[in-house]
Amino acid sequence: MKKSELKVIIREIVREEVKMEINKLLTETKVVQPKKTIKKKQKRVVKEKKHFTKNKMLNNILNETVNEEWETLGGRTMTTEDMGTVLANAYGDVTNKSAEQEMIASMGVNPETVPDHVSNALTKDYSKLMKAINEKK
Repeated sequence: MKKSELKVIIREIVREEVKMEINKLLTETKVVQPKKTIKKKQKRVVKEKKHFTKNKMLNNILNETVNEEWETLGGRTMTTEDMGTVLANAYGDVTNKSAEQEMIASMGVNPETVPDHVSNALTKDYSKLMKAINEKK
């Protein structure tokens, strides 16, 4: 028997043995999964559609959301009276001095070396200027 023939025979035997062991391992590790119980879908109550607007798509969306319960925020219902608090929490850092400094630092300049007139220009309210420009147009 030649050396190459012996190698081929050994390979075949190893393959067969590996296949048998893999099959054993697969059958051992195979766990019978319990069947999932299918929940019956709740029947949706068909509500009478109201006519809110001429736009069909918008009307359908409004009909989907009418009389549905909404989640509350922070354990209570938010109203328009709470908008000041919401806006302060969301945008309070814009009026904050540290936000100014962060903006200046993001431009690659030390905030302490910037003159006051430059930092004021960055945070100035330009709404009146923009109104004047729009009026000229």
